Amino acid sequence: MKKILFLGFLMTLVGILTACSETSEGAGEDYPNQSIELVAAGSPGGGLDTLARAIDQGLQDADLQNQPFVIENKGGGGGNPARAYIKEQDDDPYTLLTESNRVYVNNIVGNTELDIDDVTPLARMATEYLVWVVREDSEYTEATQIIEDLKEDPKAVQFGVGTVPSNDQMNIIRPVKASGIDASSVEIVAFDSGGDLMTQLLGGHIDVISTGISEAIEQREAGKVRILAVSSPEPLSGDFSDVPTWNSLGIDVEILHWRGLFGPPNMPQSAIDYWDEKMSELVETEEWQAILDKYKWFDAYADSETFKQALEEEKQTMSDLLSEIGLAEE
Repeated sequence: MKKILFLGFLMTLVGILTACSETSEGAGEDYPNQSIELVAAGSPGGGLDTLARAIDQGLQDADLQNQPFVIENKGGGGGNPARAYIKEQDDDPYTLLTESNRVYVNNIVGNTELDIDDVTPLARMATEYLVWVVREDSEYTEATQIIEDLKEDPKAVQFGVGTVPSNDQMNIIRPVKASGIDASSVEIVAFDSGGDLMTQLLGGHIDVISTGISEAIEQREAGKVRILAVSSPEPLSGDFSDVPTWNSLGIDVEILHWRGLFGPPNMPQSAIDYWDEKMSELVETEEWQAILDKYKWFDAYADSETFKQALEEEKQTMSDLLSEIGLAEE
């Protein structure tokens, strides 16, 4: 009898210790109960680093942060090293990631086997929109003029982007294709960065650039460039209320140049639910709106399930377009 009671006691003790272990290491009822590693898939000062620090600061300022973030930068390699690291943290809710659409683009073009199944989408946090920009003295005053010239000769206009493949590139291919033009024949030149891209435009070395709206603001305010079209679903307000959307020009194209928050694969549902609640609260605060205004970002919040579905749809669209122009790996 004593042996039975002792064995029962041991089993109870093991159960308690196991529960405690799960609470401290996993996503127990008191999650999070320790600091969280937030990996930015980019170098300090870049967009993904800025997002990681903005989330941290926003949660602190809005008094929503239960545990501190420890931000780690893993830049380079097109984000592949950062995502490989996150995959290694399988089911660990104490390691998160800020990333962009490289979570599926890099797989499409064949430079990694990592795909959207190797991360857990938690929240699409913010977006930039993409624009067509020309010099102030350009012959083009409307995007439709460029489209008409391309219909006559797909090589009539030379475009510049920061990198390929990219959303900047999609902001050329998609409206061109939607206008009935062979997108594979259009000339698109990739430069090193947004800053170098603008230098090429201002120097007269390129006709039109496709870039994030934040990259064009300064030169537009200085009167050196014109913005001809923006990829937003709806017209923008304020300083950009005069910029037509593709939709308003009769071209069915919307592109979000988003950045988001991810977890490792097989993340516990309770942790996903926690971040759904926390991020949905954050994006409604004045503190987060101030952050959006500061960085010239736009609200594009999507919860975990909505974000996951959007990623799958985006991946299919991107795969089809990149296959069409010969950039997708067969």
